[in-house]
Amino acid sequence: MKQDLDRLMEERNLDAFLVLGDSAGNPVMNYLTRGAHLERALIVKRRNGPLTLIHGGMERDTAAQTGLRLIDRDAVYNPMRYLQEHGGDELAAQVAYFTDVIRDEGLQGRLGVYGMFDAGAAMTLLNALQAQVSNVELVGEFGRSLFSLARETKDADEIAEMAEAGRLTSLIVGDVQEFIRSHAVRGEVVVKTDGEPLTVGDVKAFLRVRALHYGLFEQGDTIFAQGREAGVPHNRGTESTALRLGQSIIFDIFPRTGSGYYHDMTRTWCLGYATDEVYATYEQVKEIFDRAMAAVKIGLPCRELQAMTLDYFEAKGHPTARTHPGGHDGYVHSLGHGVGLDIHEEPRLSIAPGNNTLLAAGHVVSVEPGLYYPERGFGVRIEDTIALQPDGSVRNLTRFPYDLVVPMG
Repeated sequence: MKQDLDRLMEERNLDAFLVLGDSAGNPVMNYLTRGAHLERALIVKRRNGPLTLIHGGMERDTAAQTGLRLIDRDAVYNPMRYLQEHGGDELAAQVAYFTDVIRDEGLQGRLGVYGMFDAGAAMTLLNALQAQVSNVELVGEFGRSLFSLARETKDADEIAEMAEAGRLTSLIVGDVQEFIRSHAVRGEVVVKTDGEPLTVGDVKAFLRVRALHYGLFEQGDTIFAQGREAGVPHNRGTESTALRLGQSIIFDIFPRTGSGYYHDMTRTWCLGYATDEVYATYEQVKEIFDRAMAAVKIGLPCRELQAMTLDYFEAKGHPTARTHPGGHDGYVHSLGHGVGLDIHEEPRLSIAPGNNTLLAAGHVVSVEPGLYYPERGFGVRIEDTIALQPDGSVRNLTRFPYDLVVPMG
């Protein structure tokens, strides 16, 4: 949580940090500004000091909504002045700007650098900056960084926003189901009023409109995969594929709110009816899903949930990522992952080496067992996103039925 930043900085021996870049596609910037839309912003913080946002003058109203200490960049650090002083050399102007900020904000010692920036440009800029300043050591992190750990647990406001995202996502899924059911069936194919097949592309076009209606953003990554394609976990589904009765459909949707928080849910549907093989497989996935959901509690090692899922599927005769590493059949992934400003973040419900994380209050994670048999023409996955509350309770943020078969008229 944000309240942990000073403690985490002390643990990492960081005296201060900078966060660079536009807000778009920049989870750390969005985390600190609650999703404010900003260009070329800079956030500065000394340990035990305030978060300071240096922003463009045209975005002063947006910046004011963040609640951070503000500096108008155009008034104090005018970009044109730096360019004029350095003969149009953009790199030299940027280095001078950052040098002045470091001086004015009293930054010294180990200075962590975060945010989103082109890799080559960042390396060039930061190397030049380090050569210019003698009172700070620029520090980067890899893997479990200051912000990945801070973001791993969510506060009450974040969970409330994610709960609303879950409610709205469930409404979208319900609307999609009703949209499909409103169509006629000819033979085994779902058809539109003109007699042409209803396709995966038609479904995705409809859900994008519904997402916008509810104020969520769907970036074109939704999985709506039928038959063999449902047997490949991240196959998003061929848009020209006609919807057919009796085939498994994996519907995995993960839209985000305006401030950047995601919801993640999956349902498996069969239109009209399910084959015996798909139904039996679905029953097993649902059983371990229920067991895992019941086992979730504060203090439980994340790896134990994956271990119990592996044990269950292996006992049922399915290959797994433990018995057949790199295989494509059976249970081929971990049980779940953290959800927040990234669709996949910490903690991970996996048995990966080094994963010693214990479930804690504020964790928001997906639980998503699945079985995949592409050459047999089907896949099955069920996924909800849950939040662990300070009182020890588990709050399910996904509110939609688990029925496999979708009746068709």
